[in-house]
Amino acid sequence: MEVGESRWWWPGITVTTAASLVISTLLVYVVVVQLRRKSFPPGPWPLPIFGNLGVLSGLPHRKLHKLAAKYGGLMYLQLGQVPCLVVCTAAVAKEVFKAHDATFSDRPKRLDHKIISGTTYKSLTSAPYGPYWRQVRRVCNTELFSPAVHASHELVRKEEIHDMMKVILDKCQTGPATAIDLKSWTTGVTANNMTRMLINKRYFGTDVTDQQEKKDFEQVNDHVLGAISTVYISDFIPYLAVVEKLQGHITKLQEIRAFLRRVLGKIFEVEKHRQRSLERGQDDDANHVPDFVDVLLKTRLDDGEQFTDGEIISILSSMIFAGTDSSASTVEWAMAELMAHPDIRKKAQEELDAVVGNARVVQESDLPNLPFLTAIVKETFRLHPPVPLSLPRSSNQPCVVANRQFPANTRLILNIFAIHRDPSVYENPDAFQPSRFVEHPEVDHMSGQSYYELIPFGVGRRMCPASHLGNTMVCLMLAHLLHSFHWSLPAGATLDMAEVYKLVGFRKQPLSLLAEPRSPAFLY
Repeated sequence: MEVGESRWWWPGITVTTAASLVISTLLVYVVVVQLRRKSFPPGPWPLPIFGNLGVLSGLPHRKLHKLAAKYGGLMYLQLGQVPCLVVCTAAVAKEVFKAHDATFSDRPKRLDHKIISGTTYKSLTSAPYGPYWRQVRRVCNTELFSPAVHASHELVRKEEIHDMMKVILDKCQTGPATAIDLKSWTTGVTANNMTRMLINKRYFGTDVTDQQEKKDFEQVNDHVLGAISTVYISDFIPYLAVVEKLQGHITKLQEIRAFLRRVLGKIFEVEKHRQRSLERGQDDDANHVPDFVDVLLKTRLDDGEQFTDGEIISILSSMIFAGTDSSASTVEWAMAELMAHPDIRKKAQEELDAVVGNARVVQESDLPNLPFLTAIVKETFRLHPPVPLSLPRSSNQPCVVANRQFPANTRLILNIFAIHRDPSVYENPDAFQPSRFVEHPEVDHMSGQSYYELIPFGVGRRMCPASHLGNTMVCLMLAHLLHSFHWSLPAGATLDMAEVYKLVGFRKQPLSLLAEPRSPAFLY
């Protein structure tokens, strides 16, 4: 038999025929993709079947930022079978959300949400855009994040920061110099602040006796962030769902679901709150201070129904997850940048000394009088946005973007990292320069509507409702750290600025520093 006529593994098909079929298939694929690309914004060439899914691995915000330099501020990705738009500049973000905010206010259904929440999408983060989501948002805005409620929790913020400052001071005063793990400190402050607001409990600090509860709380957070930041191929290519089983994703998510149900049920104690509420209704306990669980149990939805226990747990857990790591990570990044720029750190401490003095500690009322500290916080939010890539949105109807037609269920991702480093907006965009916001104090980074050039809390209807709280916590923690201590790296240590992506942009190596008390530290 001649080589050219050798039989392939399939009877009747020669190697030449098989090669011709493969080449023909590839040519058809190239032609089809090329025709489709003409009707969409520019973007990287998609692979067969998987499309551009590869860009979502590793540090996706940096990959997409690099691609934006080639393809522009509005990119098109083919994520398996799912069309996706990526917004990478403030100008495009403004254009899209001024016209299509409501259209792109839905959330795509995800495997992790489906399994962990039991097919329901009831948290403020995951609920589809509609009446239920609007009611949850209204309750949160009114009962958690309104100016009046924010002011009423000032003492909670003060107590939690002061408690952790005492921990740092104790470490400075006992034995040889001990490095402070900034991530552990900031996470403790933000977690306690959120849990006290929601359920009148705290899990971190020297007075916390149940260390298992603290450990469970930390594991819950790690599990959820790990699940959310994982790319599940069945979300994009449904007929490859078997891959999730082979990779162990289904089993892992089911284990996380069981763990969360056990731990969150114990943390939130919804049924116990309900029984106490009934007892208080009979005894009229005037000394009881209601928490957010009590608020949710009392709330009547527009249809007259009440929140179910599962819905309450979903709402509470999303509040804790969103309000803990984002602020904590931002403070850690701010301190890392200030260690890399001692001149800026010194100037911030000089401002604090001038405004606060050394006879008292920082108060929340001092923050409006600290413009340089405010500029440092804005610059940290710019370079290190807590969530570099926004949670994906989904269009609830066909729409026209940039003069191109897109179908319903098109995904939209805001690359906040890229928007914040747009060279057409920011000179030296990769440099840490708080002075840029000293010169432009009018930049509002909390509204999500005024300045699309700085949007650390997102934009539009789906932006973070706790922007004011998050900004206050970051400013307060940073002010206390700088006002009360001098900081230095341990002997022989170097400053590693590498990052890792788990929905939140964390430092790859936790920041450990030596603290030396300044005079205000002894006032705690």
